[in-house]
Amino acid sequence: MEPSCDLLFVYGTLKRGLANHHQLGGACFVADARMEGVDLHDLGPFPMAIAGEGFADGELYRVDGEQLAWLDRFEGVPRLYTRHRMPLRDGRTAWIYLGRPRQVRHSPRLAEGRWPATDGCRSRQGGPQGLLPVVLLFAALLSVQGLRAEPSLALCRRWQRSDGSDAIQLGNAIGAAAYLTKVQAFAESDPDHPRLLYAPGDLKRACGAWR
Repeated sequence: MEPSCDLLFVYGTLKRGLANHHQLGGACFVADARMEGVDLHDLGPFPMAIAGEGFADGELYRVDGEQLAWLDRFEGVPRLYTRHRMPLRDGRTAWIYLGRPRQVRHSPRLAEGRWPATDGCRSRQGGPQGLLPVVLLFAALLSVQGLRAEPSLALCRRWQRSDGSDAIQLGNAIGAAAYLTKVQAFAESDPDHPRLLYAPGDLKRACGAWR
């Protein structure tokens, strides 16, 4: 018996030609599509959609239960994203990964509903300011009492591929999310002159479970 399949709508780095498309694991491309009832925000390295009154343009794939389980892990469900079934513009329904309003309050909304932006307002792909929304996102998660915001596989892999100030800020976000012990107990990092607050070995171990 063949496994049952669902439709999945993707709008960020899982799209064709982007960094994490291979994480779809051979899922069958169905069509370009538009999801209604969401607002798309630009976090720089990746976008985040939340429930709203706008729309997002993306791609539709057919996935089975095993692929969905892997993608849930990759996307950091339920702490970073949650998966919802929502209507497409053509009337069909599909799964989509959504964030929460507090996670995007420091990030610009993409009124055109597409990431990377195509209207000349390019998405920020690097540099300290480009990663600031990601750091603030994890700070928002950690501000919720009792919530342990474990680093997602996507964040860990981006850190492993980064260098310089990008690697420092991503490393600090992972360290905070995993409740690691700082190298110096009361040390802080200035966004304009970032310094790594956690031991590289501890960061690697924190990400090890996500490989």
